[in-house]
Amino acid sequence: MLGFAVAAFVFVALLVTASVVVSSVSSDALRPVRMTGHVVQRWSGYVLIGVGIWFIVLAFLPTPVLGA
Repeated sequence: MLGFAVAAFVFVALLVTASVVVSSVSSDALRPVRMTGHVVQRWSGYVLIGVGIWFIVLAFLPTPVLGA
């Protein structure tokens, strides 16, 4: 239960921090971030492929990786 609470707190803190930063930063400062959007999309696709492959590997393992 503690792990879930910590994960939920971190997730909420990141969302609040991101929303405050984006709302307080000027549009000139966000222009370089907008220019790199396609790179972020490409790398996020690679990450999703990697996570998917990891889940497939975990599905075929006879024993769990953590604990035993």
